[in-house]
Amino acid sequence: MLEYEITSKTCALISISEEETEIIELGRKFIIQNKLSQILKQNCEFYGCSLEGRIKGSQTQLGMKYKLPIVIENTREIIFFPTTSPRLQECSWISLKNIKNYKENEFGTIIEFVDNNELNLPISYETIENQIFRATKLMLISRQRGKK
Repeated sequence: MLEYEITSKTCALISISEEETEIIELGRKFIIQNKLSQILKQNCEFYGCSLEGRIKGSQTQLGMKYKLPIVIENTREIIFFPTTSPRLQECSWISLKNIKNYKENEFGTIIEFVDNNELNLPISYETIENQIFRATKLMLISRQRGKK
């Protein structure tokens, strides 16, 4: 059963605890009682592929193995990237398409979304920038393959 549908309005999935996830959408935030990993799994299956299949596809397309972005839904280019290793409970997932800007601060990185809301992450600027580059590369590869 799909408890939350990731859409083009979803900006971030923030792991709060083992059983709670904060959802940040354009214009609103709320908490649901479900593991972040379960939300990703359910949504990948809802959109026609397993989470493992999405990860394997990213590995093949990017030639990388760790902290991979994934395509949740291809036609609307819903692509999310992890902030840390997905094996860690504190890993959150960010939507590539809803990022307006990102900047370094003394605590890590601030991500500004297209609705001007901000998310402070205790993750280095370089790590976030690398993850954005990986997700952008995945989006471009997916676009090229979609045109063939």
